[in-house]
Amino acid sequence: MARLPPLEALRVLEVAGRHRSYSRAADELHITHGAVSQRIRQLEQHIGIALFERSGHRMELTAAGRRLHGRVTRSLTELTAAITSLSASGPGAEVTVSLLPVMAARWLLPRLPGFNEIYPHIQINVRSDRHLSNFKSDRIDIALRLGGGSWKDLTAIRLMDEEVFPVCSPHYNDGRLPKDPAAFGTERLLIDPNVPWSTWFRSVGVQVDRKLVGNSFTDANLLLEAAIAGHGLALARRSVAKADLLGGRLVRLSEHSYRLPISHYVVYPPALAGNAAVMAFRDWLLAEAANQ
Repeated sequence: MARLPPLEALRVLEVAGRHRSYSRAADELHITHGAVSQRIRQLEQHIGIALFERSGHRMELTAAGRRLHGRVTRSLTELTAAITSLSASGPGAEVTVSLLPVMAARWLLPRLPGFNEIYPHIQINVRSDRHLSNFKSDRIDIALRLGGGSWKDLTAIRLMDEEVFPVCSPHYNDGRLPKDPAAFGTERLLIDPNVPWSTWFRSVGVQVDRKLVGNSFTDANLLLEAAIAGHGLALARRSVAKADLLGGRLVRLSEHSYRLPISHYVVYPPALAGNAAVMAFRDWLLAEAANQ
């Protein structure tokens, strides 16, 4: 049997791979940047394969690194579940999570039975709202937020990046779907004011000379429902469109994605870092995002 590397090194790999930054990994683990670099280097020497490569200011996982990172994340989650369930499985354990309605309906809800199976005694209270919740007055334990990663007096851990791409119903225009991005501007567009079509067109190198008009939705959930109903073309967020694409309710019209300059984060008060139920839910969220 192959000799396993130290568990500490695997934990460093999980955190560094999630943040794509040695500095941010060092902050979360409360060690130095040099210590993170040393642990990764030792792990690479132990395995004999490069796990990270520099890309600008980020440390990106290599193909082999991504495979190992996914397995390490799952394994650490299972190990954490086995340990924390001993202290988090007592009657009355509750966690209240706040998140956007579209993330609640299309990302968390389909996955929640998996958490309930691991932690049957932890009750999850879901609060979905488009407005930013106040942890203290709203009695929130943990939240999923889309932003730059900095919220005052809160611990924020990057959950996943976000990108958008054009979709529509397979029945739109009687199945005669547009294929050329340059022609999308002449179709019926469904608009999310937070992610304008003009940004996507610029990113794909298409110049649109006319003003883009169409029905506008401030709720990304309604935007996707309108697209599914065949009302037009929409820019779908990767995080919440997967099930509709796999189920054939939506089809992707272009392989080109626009990466949003903001990401999804798991956010919670530092004082709750010792709460076994909250930490179990946090680790499960991170594992689900890593495995999607």
